Amino acid sequence: MKTRSVLFNIVLALVLIATVVGCAPAPTQAPAAPTAVPPTEAPAKKVWTYPDMTVGFLQTGSEGGWRAANTASYKETAQQLGINLKFYDPQNDLAKQVAGFQQFIQDPEVDVIILSPLEVTGWEQVLKDAKAAGKPVVIQDRRIDGLEDYYVTFIGADFVEEGRKAGSEMCKLLEGSEKKNVWELVGNVGSAPAIDRGTGFRETAEKCGINVVNSQTANWSISEGKQVTEAWLKESKDVQGIFGQNDEMAFGAIEALKEAGLVPAKDVKLVSVDATSGAFQAMLDGTLNVTVECNPLLAPQVYEAALAALNGESLPKWIPSQESVFYADDPTLKEIAAGRKY
Repeated sequence: MKTRSVLFNIVLALVLIATVVGCAPAPTQAPAAPTAVPPTEAPAKKVWTYPDMTVGFLQTGSEGGWRAANTASYKETAQQLGINLKFYDPQNDLAKQVAGFQQFIQDPEVDVIILSPLEVTGWEQVLKDAKAAGKPVVIQDRRIDGLEDYYVTFIGADFVEEGRKAGSEMCKLLEGSEKKNVWELVGNVGSAPAIDRGTGFRETAEKCGINVVNSQTANWSISEGKQVTEAWLKESKDVQGIFGQNDEMAFGAIEALKEAGLVPAKDVKLVSVDATSGAFQAMLDGTLNVTVECNPLLAPQVYEAALAALNGESLPKWIPSQESVFYADDPTLKEIAAGRKY
């Protein structure tokens, strides 16, 4: 009996052990290593090309051959490069030009703005607005005062140097003259070329004894150049030289001198700025002595700068244009004139 009890207890113990072992949880497996997630790649930066660009170009107006050539340069070059050009002519009205600038800022299609400023001031707000809108601004032909942080670059001439050249040439023309009274026909008041050309002219002309006895705006115009010169001639014909800050005003002076019985380029020496085809013809006709070049074909340089700006490239604040001086007594003048594009 006792033996049977012992066996029973042993069997019971074995059953209990089996039960406990059978209910025990299986050994926990080590967690699998997390799958590596590849880093997210930044989207590729857009590389702008000319056909991608829509350019808003604010011209000054149409005051003569130089400006017409400048406008043609932008339209023809845009077509060649596949640029979408939006052109605005404010008709020499500053308020209209500023309003046109705001329109380009608000136009979602315009990527970059090109400005040929009518005056050196009045641009602070629109330039700040353009920068806030992410639209680069390139200034062409005429400078503005300050605000360099708000535009990419200025591309154009050194107007002071043009004036210096004109003054030096007038000095040569009047060398040996007993009197050196000179009249100056000025562009529109407040514009960079009018201010700077006048400054440069005096820097050199006054060193050789030239006396600028009359200086008045004729707004870059043939008709106004003639009217101003006519008014001066009624007061006095004691003039040895006339400096026209552009060719057109000099053409007006030539007409006035002829009508007053004076021989242009002989009785009165004439120096102008721009070197348009009309100036070459006047020199060939013997009515203009010298013209100082101001290159209007700026579009290729400006569009290149605009594209660079859109692609985030840095540019100098001034990219000068290359210019020369031309003379009526140059034996190659006819050949040069034949190849003139403006």
